[in-house]
Amino acid sequence: MTSLDERYGEHTEGRLRDVAALCRRAEQLAGRGREWYDSDPELQVPRLAADSLVLKLGEAVRRLPDAFLEDHHADPEWRRAIGMRRRIAHDYDAVDYELVWGVVSRHAGELRRRVEALLIDAT
Repeated sequence: MTSLDERYGEHTEGRLRDVAALCRRAEQLAGRGREWYDSDPELQVPRLAADSLVLKLGEAVRRLPDAFLEDHHADPEWRRAIGMRRRIAHDYDAVDYELVWGVVSRHAGELRRRVEALLIDAT
């Protein structure tokens, strides 16, 4: 059991690893470039792929233990992830794809770095 699991409960480290993996996928998607993201105006497949990643990322963050989220509440990256999940899940007909692009192109990397630092500190 890791120090994160001891402090916040079983599976905390595993869930954080899931968050980091989803962030890496979002960064890889963004790495294809903005032109690719905007390349399919009819079906919007790249945008829907980004939607899916952001939705899954937000859900992975939401599943972290409450105590963990309370300890990290001041950090806006955690709140943004959960907020975007809610927005996509509940306002799916009004998704702002500029915001989604911002998540995959900037915020996912910032969140991944925070998670990786937590995982390093826990070892």
